[in-house]
Amino acid sequence: MYYIPLLLALGSLYGSDLANDFKARGYSEICDKDYTTSTFDSLYESFEELIQFLQTNRGWAQKLMIAKEQFIRSSDRNYYGTDFFGFYDESNRKGRDQISFYYSAHFHQFVSSHFPEFNEVPEISSFLESCFRIQKTYGHLFIEAAFDLNLETLFMLHSENLPPLLFKVIKYLPSYIPTRPHYDGSALTLFLHSTDNQSLLLSPYKSSFTIADFSSPSRKSLNQFGEPAMVLIPGSHLTEFSLFPTPHIVVQSNKTRYATVAFAMRADYKVPKTKFSLLPKFTHN
Repeated sequence: MYYIPLLLALGSLYGSDLANDFKARGYSEICDKDYTTSTFDSLYESFEELIQFLQTNRGWAQKLMIAKEQFIRSSDRNYYGTDFFGFYDESNRKGRDQISFYYSAHFHQFVSSHFPEFNEVPEISSFLESCFRIQKTYGHLFIEAAFDLNLETLFMLHSENLPPLLFKVIKYLPSYIPTRPHYDGSALTLFLHSTDNQSLLLSPYKSSFTIADFSSPSRKSLNQFGEPAMVLIPGSHLTEFSLFPTPHIVVQSNKTRYATVAFAMRADYKVPKTKFSLLPKFTHN
């Protein structure tokens, strides 16, 4: 399997026991040596071009929705265990006020092969290629995390022996107002980049929560370029291993900001009915 020698070459990315980190702090910091803010600045520029194109060309936005509906009826959808793919414009939905795109390599391939006309639209094809170039570099971090957690087989249930990565790019509008924290429906979640790191608040899992339990990750670690650490948290799909999800929230900041998140899913995973601790409602001035 390709990733065992890769892991030996990389060495451990985690300075402490990852499971204990999750239980004590709710997250672990990861410093990737090749991580630079400029990469994500370019991604957000491409995303903004896509947004402007789809908002002024509703026919293409509708065609992209049709492609998504066809994809979630395909067998590749089961690899991710979710129906979240493609473009979501909630810019006119009060409280939500955000625009996002859920990317996966299989969705990209499906769109390119079944709807070749998308390949001729620079605003769409350039954005999809940007997502592909970035997300493919982070699969090894999830594989390393699985090994650190003694869950070596977590991502081996698919013939490709790759983590099913769902890559999300988000634009938060100044009017965005969150209601309460949430748990991610993933195995692991990696907060790759944000133009406002302090807006992310989280807490280690507890039997009960208050607003005071939530704080911004320290991100004390820096890589060779002086970039702050990425943040890794457990999602809700690891409970059979006694790993409980980290609740988190992106709070209001009254400005436009962007973020990129990668979700490691579990292929063909059937989500059990699990009741997690209730989360507090955040109040707003």
